[in-house]
Amino acid sequence: MTSFRSIWQRGPGLGSGIAAITAGVLLLSLSDALVKLNNEGLSLGQVLTVRSGIAVLCLGAVLRLTTRMNIGLARVTGWVWLRSLCLALMWGCYYAGLPELSFSIAAACYYTSPMWMASLSSTLLGTRIGGRGCVAILLGLAGVITILRPGLDEVSPMIALPLLAGFFYALAAVITQGRCRAVPAMSMAMNLNLVLFLGGLGLIAGLWWSGQGNDAGFLLSVWPSLKVADLGLLAGLGVLLAVITALVAYAYQRASAPIIGLFDNGYLVFALFWSILIFGDRPGFIDLLGIVLIASGALLATMASANRGPDLSEGN
Repeated sequence: MTSFRSIWQRGPGLGSGIAAITAGVLLLSLSDALVKLNNEGLSLGQVLTVRSGIAVLCLGAVLRLTTRMNIGLARVTGWVWLRSLCLALMWGCYYAGLPELSFSIAAACYYTSPMWMASLSSTLLGTRIGGRGCVAILLGLAGVITILRPGLDEVSPMIALPLLAGFFYALAAVITQGRCRAVPAMSMAMNLNLVLFLGGLGLIAGLWWSGQGNDAGFLLSVWPSLKVADLGLLAGLGVLLAVITALVAYAYQRASAPIIGLFDNGYLVFALFWSILIFGDRPGFIDLLGIVLIASGALLATMASANRGPDLSEGN
């Protein structure tokens, strides 16, 4: 099994990749926490549209300054669009569930994705799961069941959304592994943000056409009026998304994706930290046990993937 000592002995390039992915998931968890903290004054459509629109502008400016604008549009195939659609659905499901769930529980359910990856890669790519993969899936399932105790009738049905988000994240990973490995990371990053922007516009148009107003909550409001502070928050989230995308792309260029994927799981730790610091939400013993079981399954699934060699991580 891959050991952390052997990971650090593989050179400075790997170390910088690990530092980049750690910074990336730290900023991503903070960004998601800020979305949850401010959801009452915003709508999902606003977050997707404004944030990704600003991210596209930031990435475009960087590419233009580095005279590599053509890279952002290179080799974009139908599979890249499908991958971006899966990730857009992932973010939509995850953010839709955040207002009704504690941040740490939502993050734990979302990070069942490595177990989904093991199952989907076996079904769609013919990758052998192996003993460790089976144990990882069972650990993740046990963690979800633990969080759902004592019965589904006492649990918000919104918990299905971060679980579904984990599925879409895993499906995007399998598409990346099977069909998008030759596509430049910046091309996928630009395409993803473009799809998120268009998806946000589509959501807003659909809600407006169906007659929804601006007081239907985070998920169903069309376009609540934005204060200066709201605009500043969305602009900041857009810049953060551009930085996160750049950090993750750099990380996956500097080291093998399975190894970087191990540190991608650090999102769970950071989510628990923000949950306590920002929301004052301290998970009970049973919830914490469920989080630990899911985290253990995610770590084991990713390490099993690293031992097999192929990439099962989507790389943003």
